[in-house]
Amino acid sequence: MGTERYFAIVNGLALGEESKGNTVQALVRKLNAHTVWRSGGWQGGHHIIHDDGREMALSHFGAGVFEGADTYLKHMVISPVELFQEALDLEKLGVPNPLEKMFIDENCLATTPFHSGISRTREVLRGLNRKGTIGKGVGEAVQDSVNSELSIRAGEFSDRETILRKVENIRLAKLKTAEELLVSYEGAPPDRVYSEMSVLRDKELVSLVADAFGYAADLIKITGDDYLDELLKKDGSIVNEVSHGALHHPRYGFVPHVTQVDPTSGDVLTTLKNHNYGGNILRIGVVRSYLTRHGAGPLVSFDPELTETLVETYNNAANDWLGDFRTGYFDTVALKYSLTFAERSKAFDGLLVSYMDVLSGRNDWQVVESYKYQGYVADLDEYFDLAADKIIGIKVHPDTGDPAHYKRQFRLTQLLNECRPIVTTLTSSKGQSLEQAFLQYVTQKLEVPVVGTAYGPKVADRRFLPKWQSILNKG
Repeated sequence: MGTERYFAIVNGLALGEESKGNTVQALVRKLNAHTVWRSGGWQGGHHIIHDDGREMALSHFGAGVFEGADTYLKHMVISPVELFQEALDLEKLGVPNPLEKMFIDENCLATTPFHSGISRTREVLRGLNRKGTIGKGVGEAVQDSVNSELSIRAGEFSDRETILRKVENIRLAKLKTAEELLVSYEGAPPDRVYSEMSVLRDKELVSLVADAFGYAADLIKITGDDYLDELLKKDGSIVNEVSHGALHHPRYGFVPHVTQVDPTSGDVLTTLKNHNYGGNILRIGVVRSYLTRHGAGPLVSFDPELTETLVETYNNAANDWLGDFRTGYFDTVALKYSLTFAERSKAFDGLLVSYMDVLSGRNDWQVVESYKYQGYVADLDEYFDLAADKIIGIKVHPDTGDPAHYKRQFRLTQLLNECRPIVTTLTSSKGQSLEQAFLQYVTQKLEVPVVGTAYGPKVADRRFLPKWQSILNKG
């Protein structure tokens, strides 16, 4: 193993569930990385299936925890209560003293049960017009971060007086919002609203939440920029693991069905630049051989038959908050769009295509490279690249940072809901297998080389091409 320093960034390019976690663990193993820098939000759980059969959905700990790597949380929204439960579960799976391997930046935001309560209340009262949420309150915490009295950061965990005051402020603010929503709701509210309201009214919970934050300060290393400076100078490699897929981006995604954290690691790349990181930066985009979406929002390439056919152990069941799990064809229109806005910070060096085993034994595979708009007359050329009567691309609108941009993205979502896929079929030939034809197609259409594949759910099922094997072995 060489001594070059690498900072490997793993981004999902679609709508989540791309298998980012197992890809991160594979890179930790290949690079012998000492740390996984986790960013985003704890609501994005990554299901790891270790080679020895152990498996777990990780929400705070990095996917390298089974390889002995440290976890560093920065640009991350956390929940101390859930973090402790995760640590207990890891100990049951044979990971000794996991909290000793955890480092949290002092500026990380924290959620409380009251953030979760109002998030779920909002979603229940939306009825059929669901936004789609995991119900953990991460978005609420991010939106409240502009108000110091309604936001809690890791650097404050040891100050019990401050924590008690802020947690109570949060509870009262969320309770007031929930009561206002109920007053404006037409008809009888759904029964499940009242279980969430009971959480928001529970003043005794404030002290218990403060206790958990205090325990976090005692048991976990809370760090500042001096730690990050040392970490980035340390010999060896780091892997960045971010929650969510790029198409959930808060400003470029299909609003309102988006997250409030940056799923493209743009904040991480800015931090690396500001801290003068001197190592090599590798950026890998992860995609499936088909697209999926859990919950509300556009999935133009959706196909009911494909959804019924491709049964998945962990994803097919409907999530109580997110909604149904849908499957669609590999969609180059959507993926080229995510690549375009994600590459504002740094171009991708390669792609890892997962779920390639789905193509094994097949002679043909459907892909989507254009859409047909089926709605009424609209100003399509403002939002899309057109060829005759087909949509062949989605235009990236510069983020102006104002409500007008959000409204534009909302309009884009409405238009996409009126689009249907134009399906193209790839086939095998005498000299080329379907898998080879598909990977060649991906590289040509997305203009990023495929550097690795996954033919199964375990970490060891990830394979990197020979050229990249050489690069990774230098780490």
